[in-house]
Amino acid sequence: MRALVVLSCFLAACIAQRPRPCYSPALMSGALSVSTQNEKLLMYAKYMYDGLGERIRIWEMGKYQNQSFTEDVLLLYREGAMYQISERNRTCKKLPLKDDFQPMAVPKDATLLGQVVLGSSSAPGQGLLVNSWAGDVPGQGGKYIMTVTEFGCVPVSNVVQNPEYGWTVTSFFDNVVGIEDPGRLNPPDFCQNAVMDKVEPVDFFRSELREAASVRQTAMRSLCLLGVLLGGCLAQTPERCTSPSLMTGSMSVSSQSEKLTAFATYSYDALGQRILLNEVGSYNNKSFHFNMLLLYREGLAYKINYGNRTCCKKLLDSSFHPLAIPKNASLLGQVVLGGSSGPGQGVLVNTWEGQMHLKKGTAKYMSTVTQFGCIPVSTLFHTDWTGWIVTSFFNNVIGLVDPQSLNPPDFCADAKLEVEVEGGAEPMSFFSLF
Repeated sequence: MRALVVLSCFLAACIAQRPRPCYSPALMSGALSVSTQNEKLLMYAKYMYDGLGERIRIWEMGKYQNQSFTEDVLLLYREGAMYQISERNRTCKKLPLKDDFQPMAVPKDATLLGQVVLGSSSAPGQGLLVNSWAGDVPGQGGKYIMTVTEFGCVPVSNVVQNPEYGWTVTSFFDNVVGIEDPGRLNPPDFCQNAVMDKVEPVDFFRSELREAASVRQTAMRSLCLLGVLLGGCLAQTPERCTSPSLMTGSMSVSSQSEKLTAFATYSYDALGQRILLNEVGSYNNKSFHFNMLLLYREGLAYKINYGNRTCCKKLLDSSFHPLAIPKNASLLGQVVLGGSSGPGQGVLVNTWEGQMHLKKGTAKYMSTVTQFGCIPVSTLFHTDWTGWIVTSFFNNVIGLVDPQSLNPPDFCADAKLEVEVEGGAEPMSFFSLF
């Protein structure tokens, strides 16, 4: 009993601590992906980072404007040299490096946006506590949003806005503290006789494809900005899964066109086929706020105004789809968000992709859920008429905080059904809410 009291006091003190700008581990290895708002660039890379020796090694591959590229680059900031390496041909090109080294850290002048749990806090291995920070990109006129783990300051994602290229998203995964092969951060033997080219110092990120290179700069600057449980489970083959039947949490929604930005709290009851959304946001620079109760068994949707105690009752045109990975989804991969080097630094997730057939055409999706518990983390949804829509889930808990809220309030008892006239708008669906 005393141990329980001591533990409770310890947890209370930890939770009350305000997040602060932090430095990531000085030695790290991992992987990252980069994508741009205009869909011109999609890149995957592995990296080694040595903050002590100011060295970075990048192996990258991707597509820019439907053209594939690969590159192996070693950046030695103290020497002011960049090596473009071809292991296959055993050739090396040495160029002067223009960039200054920036350690992986949250800048001191960054503003805390908030602290959330990716996934769920209901059980071990289901969630990851992270902090999100925002600020201005020095000298570029853009803004950034950076997310790192609360424990260990391991990078999770970095979103950077540039007036010329729009938003660029960098996601980090499979990070570990330390470097498995430090020798890879030294020039290979066949580079020993490489002569520095007598050219203007190179900004590696602008030396080839101008737009793609600028985006790569964003990815690298992002670099500068479950422990024991995972060890026994990484070898398990992920399987399609269904999320818990009763859940409460929060989510954010944003569109590729930047027309829509929304935040919502939700209550989800798969047993009774009911969903409650309390949503605020902006669409075409106009703010909105509503409470929507979706009752799929009754085929009804209630738009509720608690301030005026009024109710709008409409037909709900869609069958209930539980939170689950569809049977025809294909596994893209399994990664650790954050790091696997210590407890509380990462969460194991699976990403699936597939297609859905809608009335207007076909939609593509990519869904990411936790390996343990099948808790939703994010969903990317694409149609020809909406572009990409990104939904991120956080602060999820298993169970319903207020089950009564999933029933229409008493002042909705006399609400009359609004029936659309022939040729009018279609009945409401879940997707039309966004």
